[in-house]
Amino acid sequence: MLKLNRRVAALRPSATLAADQRAKEMRAAGIDVISLDAGEPDFDTPERIKDAARKALAAGKTKYTAVAGVPELKEAIRAKLKRDSHLDYEPAEIIASAGCKQALANVIASMFDEGDEVIIPTPAWVSFSAMVDLSGAKPIQVRAREDRNFQLEPDALKKAITPRTRAVLVNSPSNPTGTVYSAGPLAEIAAVIQSHPDVWVLSDDTYEHIAYDGPAPHIFQIESRLKERGILFNSLSKTYAMTGWRVGFAAGPKEVIGAAGRLQSQNSGNPNSIAQAAAVEALNGPQDEVKVMAEEFRKRRQLIVERVRAVPGFSLPNVPGGAFYVFPNVSALLGSTYNGKKIADGDAFAGFLLEEAKVSTVGGNDFGAPEHIRMSYATSTEKINGAFDRIIAAVKKLQK
Repeated sequence: MLKLNRRVAALRPSATLAADQRAKEMRAAGIDVISLDAGEPDFDTPERIKDAARKALAAGKTKYTAVAGVPELKEAIRAKLKRDSHLDYEPAEIIASAGCKQALANVIASMFDEGDEVIIPTPAWVSFSAMVDLSGAKPIQVRAREDRNFQLEPDALKKAITPRTRAVLVNSPSNPTGTVYSAGPLAEIAAVIQSHPDVWVLSDDTYEHIAYDGPAPHIFQIESRLKERGILFNSLSKTYAMTGWRVGFAAGPKEVIGAAGRLQSQNSGNPNSIAQAAAVEALNGPQDEVKVMAEEFRKRRQLIVERVRAVPGFSLPNVPGGAFYVFPNVSALLGSTYNGKKIADGDAFAGFLLEEAKVSTVGGNDFGAPEHIRMSYATSTEKINGAFDRIIAAVKKLQK
């Protein structure tokens, strides 16, 4: 009889990837599905970045590299962090991985153990809690209130911290809510963490360049002392439309980064050599296309907010300040029935939209907010409009 590792056996598949996979399978079967599920820009990778990959191939850069990334990539990451965040790191304090997800997983596995607690403000990206669970530590989900734009309140953070607390996770701009912490609220959170000298900060900065009211302040800029017990994570996936290239990185104290590197040396080795060459060009080259993509996301945000608020039973009091998601509250429609089946939560509502409207979204359950669904606007305005025409028609078929 097969016996799996107990942590892996208890592991649920990523809700976001599962939703995207279901939509792809339906399209492959000839079903016209509009996807508002995946967190993937619909833009192509800029040509200058693809050219760098072609040159690397032609130059034979197809061998193993240093586990934590080639020196050129580490230097490019150093320059990027200084340019964009005014933060200084040494090469030994940086690791490049096969996507930001791997960097997060390796650092979390390296830092935490049984009995530890990691505070995760929710709604939060679905993989944060899963990664903490896999390390043996316990994710402590602290719900941020919708009427405060999903920003964690300092008093709620204070109450959640215990002698077992090892870290607090910060994600701004946020997946799934689009929340961006301004300097004031971020300073309040930083002050609480600073008053607990054994508590670390994990800052996921994946969507930093998709912020609509100016650059999102970084917690290590707000409170510089936290940099000494903090790790930042970032990705090239969203900023440069490089989701499939799988390059991300972490930066922090060399003891932690070194431990993550040792783990990476055993579980995967170096990031793809050609993707690293492309990443160097992405970070060092002109950044014009980054602003162009962000501006297009801004236009789509305005459209999708209007369309969400026009759906009967949908509530969206907060306009997302960054990323490319809306996170409407659908609680007014929960308890409705469709074809004799009761819609109990966000996951069930997303299933209803897929079945009836042929629109793929992600239920809010695994984000820690089962009365919500997540919708991505990293797609064309034509598809956004088409999706909401279908959604409104489907919602009219619900029975209370």
